[in-house]
Amino acid sequence: MLLTEVFLNREIEELETYLQEVLPVRVKIRPWKKERELPLFLGDSYHFYEMSLFDHSCLLMVIKENIEVTPAVIQKHWQLVQKKWKDLCIYSQSAISAHNRKRLIEHRVPFIVPRNQMYLPDLGLDLREHFRKPLSHSIKSFSPATQAVVIYALLHKSMERLTPSELAKELGYTLMTMSRAFDEFQAANLGEVIKKGKERWWYFKGNKLELWEQAKPFMKSPIKYRIWLGQKKTFALAGLSALSHSSMLNTPSVPVFAVSFDQWKSLKKSGIKQLPSSDGALIELEIWSYDPNLFMKDGIIDPFSLYLCLKENKDERIETALEEMMEKIE
Repeated sequence: MLLTEVFLNREIEELETYLQEVLPVRVKIRPWKKERELPLFLGDSYHFYEMSLFDHSCLLMVIKENIEVTPAVIQKHWQLVQKKWKDLCIYSQSAISAHNRKRLIEHRVPFIVPRNQMYLPDLGLDLREHFRKPLSHSIKSFSPATQAVVIYALLHKSMERLTPSELAKELGYTLMTMSRAFDEFQAANLGEVIKKGKERWWYFKGNKLELWEQAKPFMKSPIKYRIWLGQKKTFALAGLSALSHSSMLNTPSVPVFAVSFDQWKSLKKSGIKQLPSSDGALIELEIWSYDPNLFMKDGIIDPFSLYLCLKENKDERIETALEEMMEKIE
């Protein structure tokens, strides 16, 4: 069997498993025998499969490996296929950015991204992973220290067997605080916490993309509040100032920096004064719930914290820049 066939079979198996987990139906996906009736360029870009879903005969158009098309092009291809298939036609891809998922929804193209999102408006379904999965937890969001551990794991070369004592040393928290972080991981069902002698280990079996996607619903912006300064100082570059370094966005006229709450307390003691408003400000300063310097690189805050700080911004340019930034992370 060719390697591409192996990957394709795995992808179909994952799709079947995903549908059966999130919907109370048994699904069997099989190749569509009339694929040759479509224009050749569609056969070059997609695999086509049949399945039955809630009494609907569904046709899946699964994008082939290494083929890249925009949501607008997908819509045009989907419309061509839909002319040959009178029931529900569904686009599927193993991984797709949040920005492109949003575009597909705007184009009203039904799609399935296994383990991530299922958008089938004709069936009244818009299921997302963190809504679908029943979570055995009693917390709505991670504490700042626990969030810092997640970011450390994402940026660390290896995620094998992290311990409270190691993390306390690396991140500057107390052993008790790191132990509470492990309690939160257990409560959120994120990874596994096991006990070896007197030490607890936390490890995550999946890859870092899976860790980020599973942890994201529990993570929030580290910004406690913002202030403005009338004098120039240099701290960890943050906000739109940081995002402009990894995108085509213009640098804001007032640079944005970040410090921890403890750092700000020290600055106030040293006599630095904040302005009552942004008028005449030379610096915008974000006060964070954890230390931005922990994960700073080349004077810029880490991309995960930056994403969390700006994810609620509805400016389309910022949304696109954030998604492009996240897609560049290896």
